[in-house]
Amino acid sequence: MDVDWWGSRTVIRGRAILAAGATVCILSAGAGSTRAEEIEKKFRIGFAIGGYSISDEQHSTSANVRTLLKPNGEFDSFFQDPRNDLGAFSDFGLQPQAGLMLSATYAFTRLWYLEGSVGVRRGDVGNVELQSQFFGAVTTIEQPFNFTVFNIDGGTIRQVPVQLTAGVRFRPKAAFNPFLCGGIGYSFNSFEPSDELNQLSVDLDRSSGGFRSINQSGGTFNAALPAVNLSGITVDVENAPEWHIGGGFEYTFARQWAFVFDTRYTVYSGKFTMTVNGSNELGISVPSDQRFLTDPDAFGPFGGIEISSGGLVDGGSLAPAPGFPDADCGAITPVNCQFTGPKDGVKDPGIYYIHAGSVRYDNISLHLGVRYTF
Repeated sequence: MDVDWWGSRTVIRGRAILAAGATVCILSAGAGSTRAEEIEKKFRIGFAIGGYSISDEQHSTSANVRTLLKPNGEFDSFFQDPRNDLGAFSDFGLQPQAGLMLSATYAFTRLWYLEGSVGVRRGDVGNVELQSQFFGAVTTIEQPFNFTVFNIDGGTIRQVPVQLTAGVRFRPKAAFNPFLCGGIGYSFNSFEPSDELNQLSVDLDRSSGGFRSINQSGGTFNAALPAVNLSGITVDVENAPEWHIGGGFEYTFARQWAFVFDTRYTVYSGKFTMTVNGSNELGISVPSDQRFLTDPDAFGPFGGIEISSGGLVDGGSLAPAPGFPDADCGAITPVNCQFTGPKDGVKDPGIYYIHAGSVRYDNISLHLGVRYTF
């Protein structure tokens, strides 16, 4: 199981702010007796390690509800997505990343400098959400749908950002020296799919399925449309230009050496896009919005894709229903069986949804490192 050592986006930002504040206080207290290295008309090189918190994601649509209104605007009812609500905890997107950065800087004056940098970072593409209601799954009048959630490991993205940054230092003679910076750059990106994602794509290419819409009562699926050939997963990993702003501080701790804290907000023009069967999703999700009952699209169509021969995942197996211990659940047409048995290594037919989409590379980064003045 992958471990997200970097934590949630909220946690990383909160901890970064606390760490930076504590560091500033400590360094400020000890900066009175140390002076900064003179850098005017000099070159510097730097090395830093850091982390990146990606700011975009595609929220799961499995808990969506469409509110239906009467012609006079009063509430009438709602139309709910049939999938398991637990899928709402899995968002598709680029996970927090760790990386390295090398930089070369030339100071035109004591205040102003120009920096060129190149880095490398990598992180997971997680939570490609797949849900299926397998044939034989137990349903009731109170719970007419019974979907199982599977989160597929998406793979790994690697990015090589190249940046040109101008900056200004505010205390050129002091050991503790805050700065602001801004610039432009370009990121070279590549993607390595996981074995799970590759296998899912192969299984989609080998499958055919028919769309099954949810009826207007919202309690069952309509009959499936004729099956058509499905297509697998495609990924577009755009290289992308960007602009960035940031700030931080230097602290001179020895002759020619300075500690650097650098944080930046970077905005890219490109996106990471994953499609399933030529779309952002397999199936059609219920949107989270409002419609009048008289609107022609009030009830969709919304629904999943029925794969009746084979399947995309092994969700379990058929077992005799209560009261029928001798039922032959291995028959071509099983009778008195329910899909409650253990996994058996066979991929199972059912009604499927898969959720993916597009996310931007925009991020907040934090780097800690050193600079050496020649």
